Amino acid sequence: MNNYKKVKDLARMFLGVWLLVLVFWSCGESATDVLDKPEPPKTEITPGAGMDLYGLITDDAGNPVSNVVVSDGFSCITTDADGVYQMKKNENAQFVFYSTPAEYEVNTASESVKVASFYAAIGTFKRHDFSLKKLPAVENSFKLLCIGDPQVASANDVNRFKVETMPDIQAFTNAASIPCYGLVMGDMVGDKPAFLEQMKALIGSSSMPVFTTIGNHDKVAGSNKDLPRTTEAFTKVFGPLNYSFNRGEVHFVCLDNIIFDNASAYSGGFTDEQMEWLKKDLSYVPKNKMVIIYYHIPIRGASSFKNRAKLFAAVEGFAEVHLMCGHTHYSENYIHTSSNNIYEHVHAAACGSWWRSTLNGDGTPNGYAVYDVNGASLTNWFYKPTKLSADFQIRLHQGDLVFGGEYGYYTFDQGENTVVVNVWNADSEWKVEAFENGVKVADLQPMSKSMKDAWTLGYHIGVLNRNPNNYSPASKHLYLHEMHDPDAKLEVKVTDRFGNTYTEDEITTGYETAESYN
Repeated sequence: MNNYKKVKDLARMFLGVWLLVLVFWSCGESATDVLDKPEPPKTEITPGAGMDLYGLITDDAGNPVSNVVVSDGFSCITTDADGVYQMKKNENAQFVFYSTPAEYEVNTASESVKVASFYAAIGTFKRHDFSLKKLPAVENSFKLLCIGDPQVASANDVNRFKVETMPDIQAFTNAASIPCYGLVMGDMVGDKPAFLEQMKALIGSSSMPVFTTIGNHDKVAGSNKDLPRTTEAFTKVFGPLNYSFNRGEVHFVCLDNIIFDNASAYSGGFTDEQMEWLKKDLSYVPKNKMVIIYYHIPIRGASSFKNRAKLFAAVEGFAEVHLMCGHTHYSENYIHTSSNNIYEHVHAAACGSWWRSTLNGDGTPNGYAVYDVNGASLTNWFYKPTKLSADFQIRLHQGDLVFGGEYGYYTFDQGENTVVVNVWNADSEWKVEAFENGVKVADLQPMSKSMKDAWTLGYHIGVLNRNPNNYSPASKHLYLHEMHDPDAKLEVKVTDRFGNTYTEDEITTGYETAESYN
């Protein structure tokens, strides 16, 4: 009986070993390979006294990468000749991250989710290593897509972003002959943090790497309404709120510029700690580079904007400076003439008027902006309307018509022989001309700053019964033409600051294009 039991035990053991071998063989490795496979070698790092945050940055061949700027969001240092960084961690630091050098690829969350991944949550660990992949050559020319406020607040909003916005971006980036990079101007969601992961997958679903900044609606109110909103939900998905990276001859900086006093009241501004970090970050950037800073709330002429002067002082002397933002759900191109003519681009929203139509509150179509970067300059830019031609840059309306529905009516309150011209991406250097029967009859000037887009108000408020407080801002890009011959065929031609021309001769009266793209 005992011998029989021994034979059975031996048989079971032999079968178990044989099954283990089969499993490893089917996975392409033998049991011996797996059991004896050594751990990959790890470079020893002996940090200096007091240094409690350190690590190694190597390339894809395992070689150390020197002079990479690394930060905990408070201090900045560079890797040494051995690719090692080390610092004393700030007690409030949550992430350690590097500023991607221009010579290396932007790491992303995965091959299918092209959201930039350049950081590690510190947690209880002191060591964090990173790996970079060398580019064949520095990308001195590339396209930059700036996407304002997706602001999804429902499954239907997410679906519209998925089936309208992202296919347009995917088609554009797939057709581009040079690299593309994306910046999202905040408000990825509309007070719905549960959608952040889904939006990360969607915004990263094109071929371009995407970087994000936080918006006021991305911050989360807690149960105590006297306390400011928190950022943990956003940073868990997208990482640090203040960071930088490099592409070609451009240094990019992302900043959180929403300051909440409690769960509902907020203002735009930068903290003193942010400005100290910014100065340290920019100290590693040569003055012959272009600097692009992106954030959520526009600065414009608001003297009350906290640390506005410190921001402008920090970027003084660089080859070219551009500021990118969103928040407003309308387009505005603002030049800070008192601060070295710094150009601030206020981007209309991808969601337009909160996914209620195909329009922003000023008549700008849902869409995104495209910039051509060459060396240390922006050499061209235009606004790309979602699901519409890139040539669609103008809309015409009769100045005396009344627009609206059962909830109210709006008018431009102009004469019966006038035409209002909405040129949503215009700035002070754009030229707007009117032609009647093929003959130029006038150079048009911007209308009063207090003028609102009556056609858009008529639809959003008069037809849809939306909150008028959300559609109050005046348009900065309306022009007026008084017909010389009321019976003539009108054509409006606009020429942007780069010499690109766009024309329009159709007068828009109905709301078919506001309701949908079909």
